[in-house]
Amino acid sequence: MSLLRLDDVHRHYGAQDVLRGASLQIDPGQKLGLVGRNGGGKTTILRLIAGEEAADRGTVTVARGARLGHVPQLAAFGPGVTTRDHVRGGMAEVLEAAAQLEEIGERMGRVEGGELERLMKEHDRLTARIEGAGGWEIDRRVETVMSGIGLGKELWDREADTLSGGEKSRAALARELVAGHDLLLLDEPTNHLDLAGIEWIEAWIREIPGAVLIVSHDRRLLSSAVDAIVELEGGRLRRYPGNYGRYLELREERHKTETRAFELQQDVIRREEALIRKHMGSQRTTEAKGRQKRLDHIVRLERPVNDIRRPRIKPPKAARGGELVLEAAGLAAGYDSNELFRGVGLRIGRGDRVGVVGRNGAGKTTLLKILAGRGAPSAGEVTYGHKAVCALYDQDTSRLHEDGTPYTEIRRERPAWTDLEVRNHLARFLFRGAEVDKPIPALSGGERARLCLSLLVLSEPSWMALDEPTNHLDLAGRTALEEMLSEFGGALVCISHDREFLDGLCTRIVEVLPGSVRSFPGNYSAWRRAREQEEAALLEARRRKAPPRKSAGKPRNESSAPARDGKIRNPWRFKRLEERIIRLEEKLEKQQSELAKEEVYRDANRLREVQVRIAEIERELQGANAEWESWA
Repeated sequence: MSLLRLDDVHRHYGAQDVLRGASLQIDPGQKLGLVGRNGGGKTTILRLIAGEEAADRGTVTVARGARLGHVPQLAAFGPGVTTRDHVRGGMAEVLEAAAQLEEIGERMGRVEGGELERLMKEHDRLTARIEGAGGWEIDRRVETVMSGIGLGKELWDREADTLSGGEKSRAALARELVAGHDLLLLDEPTNHLDLAGIEWIEAWIREIPGAVLIVSHDRRLLSSAVDAIVELEGGRLRRYPGNYGRYLELREERHKTETRAFELQQDVIRREEALIRKHMGSQRTTEAKGRQKRLDHIVRLERPVNDIRRPRIKPPKAARGGELVLEAAGLAAGYDSNELFRGVGLRIGRGDRVGVVGRNGAGKTTLLKILAGRGAPSAGEVTYGHKAVCALYDQDTSRLHEDGTPYTEIRRERPAWTDLEVRNHLARFLFRGAEVDKPIPALSGGERARLCLSLLVLSEPSWMALDEPTNHLDLAGRTALEEMLSEFGGALVCISHDREFLDGLCTRIVEVLPGSVRSFPGNYSAWRRAREQEEAALLEARRRKAPPRKSAGKPRNESSAPARDGKIRNPWRFKRLEERIIRLEEKLEKQQSELAKEEVYRDANRLREVQVRIAEIERELQGANAEWESWA
């Protein structure tokens, strides 16, 4: 039985038809990525499913009793509610089910016959509900999610309404992640996460039993966390099996096939129309009328849509400078009593491709602005090479004049250009027609990003400093930006949370850590492997130093059963507890056997995932054993 069905859904805003007959089915446990150009209606799809909007035509059907989760764009926090309490509120249904389970367990010890049988069935139903939502250890689940997406412990007991905008967004996301929904709707969930948080949520999506429909421009996430891609194009939905890479292949094959079929049909129609015109009114009029009748009944194929619009960005001409772009020595920076880093040394040469990574708030943007000469360090200095000229892309797009338009912004930079030259330049960044005169305050995030890029390429820098250049760009825009930067002849220093972007462009990764900065050769994947090897070696060193650990589980037999004066209080609940412990011990044994597999212990990422799962099972087993031992 499907969780969700969209059948021939239409939605328009004024004269704009956003959805024109969209249909989709989602079954339990499926993980789907929803892609399409910015402004094409992806968020509208999510809002229709969540019941926040109504379709103008067609139906949206959600399975009876299915629990849907949707992260609101503007999270609301009650007065005095802490971050922990807000996130824990996502498990309100589980908390209620646990209370009901406790009450039923008590009643089962006092009844018999048909009433006992009825309570047993209800007990099993509630148990399955709680297990499905991961609700046996609610507080641990809440803390795991908050830590995973980058809400530090110092924020857990803070009043949620005092959080920053990004922290509020993460708290709202955490509330939905812990809830154990049957279908979770996620709209760009990685926007406010750092790289560690993105990788964590990617693993979480893969592991949770519920279905997920996710709108994302993160190609790595769409390649590793979903089972299928749903494309929104021309107001309709089309589903492709497999991940994002497979979707690109199938999409291209489908377009070629449909184009070929359309062109063949058009050839047939043209030939038939020519014969009809030729013979109508002649001795073969009857034949011509028959052909016309058949032609009128042909189901005509629509011209295949292949919306490949994307910016056509030509790289700026790199100014010719010396081999050295810049050299930083002894850099330190911070604010108030918070020191971000100290003693930083960094050398960047002509043609270097440097990716800057680190936790949110670690000081990445501060370091980049110091290197670009737009900020002053508290200690140390930056020495620039011969004719080193920097072009800075600032993610807050603050260089745009709020009283201007895309046209006037380009005209300020190139006053000698003709009207046609200005318009042609803007057209490369998808500003056409009336869009060139759109007021700056009315531009979307993606439009502002494209306009800033159009200004950036007008300079002739020897190197570029880029702060989250892919933010707000759709998949086509990100691809175009990568192509431009790969052709740029100067050096690049780039902050990004787009792993595909960092892998494709960078030859060195600089990691900003609390108090220091480290440099690694290679791209993002090479850096991840190096860090995982370090973590695995550190874990092994700790394990060697640690004293032998007692087994988390223990065999249950008559001699080890808890003292209970000859009678077990509520034997049904006690039996269920023992069955739960046995299942946990079986899970633990299975995960421990995974550690012995070569494909696991040679893959640092998989090894870490297995170790995390073992630790989680052991904690849950420890709690269950404590309950078993204290039974009276």
